Amino acid sequence: MTEFKTSLKQIKNNVERSNSQKISIFYQLCKEHNIEPIILRLSGDAKNRFTRSNYFITFTNTRIIISKKSNLRNLLDIGYIAGLGPYLYYLLSDKVDFEDIKTKDSFVQDLPSDSNSTKEFYIDYKEIEKIVFNHGIDTLITNMLGSAVNYNFLKIHTQKTLYNFNISAKKNGDYEKIFYWLKISLPIKIHKK
Repeated sequence: MTEFKTSLKQIKNNVERSNSQKISIFYQLCKEHNIEPIILRLSGDAKNRFTRSNYFITFTNTRIIISKKSNLRNLLDIGYIAGLGPYLYYLLSDKVDFEDIKTKDSFVQDLPSDSNSTKEFYIDYKEIEKIVFNHGIDTLITNMLGSAVNYNFLKIHTQKTLYNFNISAKKNGDYEKIFYWLKISLPIKIHKK
């Protein structure tokens, strides 16, 4: 891990590289060290015929992990929770010191061995045909305080399934910022409608 940290600091301190070049080198470094860092995380929900389920959508360097939130966690997530993973944020920002990064929060924990788990599953980037991130509109639905609820929409098209997620602007930030970070930080093309 010390070699990884040293290399990461060298990437950050190379002022001749653009952010997209730094990200590309970061992905190569992760592959060399066989590690899977959290790149970006969003909060979203999906509705089936009978219920609405809330999820964490975690992007790594190799896949997207969809984790169902517990009811308690969903109630406690009242504010802004989305963002870049710690290592990528360190690489692109001067606001964080390397020593402040918590290793346990920076890497993907092992998924359950049951691949049919309803609580957590993943989609390899190799399986994805297209990801579309659409700008939502202010809806007529209001919350208890009477303000409009704004959602953006993330669609993940695979060869077998279409995954639709409503991405709350309140919990994830505005559309342009999210789209920018999806576009610049992921190893797959993001489309806009």
